[in-house]
Amino acid sequence: MELSSDFSRYLSSLQPDEDAVAAAKAAHEKVRERLRTDDDTKDAHKDTFLSGSYARHTAIHDINDVDVICIVDIDHTITEPEVVLSWLQGALSKYYKETRLQGRSIGASAAKGVWLDIVPGTPKAADDGPLWIPDRDASQWVEAHPKGQISAATAKNKATDGFYVQTVKLLKSWRDRFSTEKSKPKSYILETLVHQSIGTPTSHAQAVVNVLEGIQANYGWYRGSGIVPTISDPGYSTVNVAKRWESGDFDAFLDRVKPAAETARKALDNTDETESRKLWRQIFGSTFGA
Repeated sequence: MELSSDFSRYLSSLQPDEDAVAAAKAAHEKVRERLRTDDDTKDAHKDTFLSGSYARHTAIHDINDVDVICIVDIDHTITEPEVVLSWLQGALSKYYKETRLQGRSIGASAAKGVWLDIVPGTPKAADDGPLWIPDRDASQWVEAHPKGQISAATAKNKATDGFYVQTVKLLKSWRDRFSTEKSKPKSYILETLVHQSIGTPTSHAQAVVNVLEGIQANYGWYRGSGIVPTISDPGYSTVNVAKRWESGDFDAFLDRVKPAAETARKALDNTDETESRKLWRQIFGSTFGA
């Protein structure tokens, strides 16, 4: 059964609370103003904008981090990624007690437990188009299109009458219940898989079934092959979001998908409300329908 009321209540329980949203808003507004006005960054600064799950409205529970893209006016062909990241960390260290040099960003611990990830980037062409961002681990600049990701999510959500964003949240909740980190894909990989597989559902239950069965149909046969297929970014198709997904972790995730898809299908097809709810709880936990 579709159990629409149960799904609505469960989704409500996943929403970030007002305090978390307010803290995230205050943190990103402050760092963006600092980047715009700081003596060390203002000359290179062109713009900042939000990225990640916070910007795409797919965050659940506490907002663990807030991604901020900082567009800077530099020549990436003569500037090493390490240099840009170190420069950015130096500027941010004046304002935050804890900063961290990460692979493609600088992390900073802001007030009320908000973690900021500040990603420097320089445009390939137009400021609102694809960017070159630093990849410190690979010692090179790589392509990304954060605004394209936001646009793709917005368009998919509109095309599915709002089911896309809510289904991403449901699948994140399902993933977060896994007992091992090995089987948990990164959030944007999971979002991409939802984007690929959601179809045109008429209920949350149908959307979940579409996604799980779609992942199994598209990728299940890779299990055990040692191969992780290319999974194209819906916001910028030349980027492979699964580039760093280890084959063992990919297999561990697929091992979760197959039984979940079978259970979700049984839950949707079951005409007994109580039995259907029991099956959905195998996926989402005991709070579902409570």
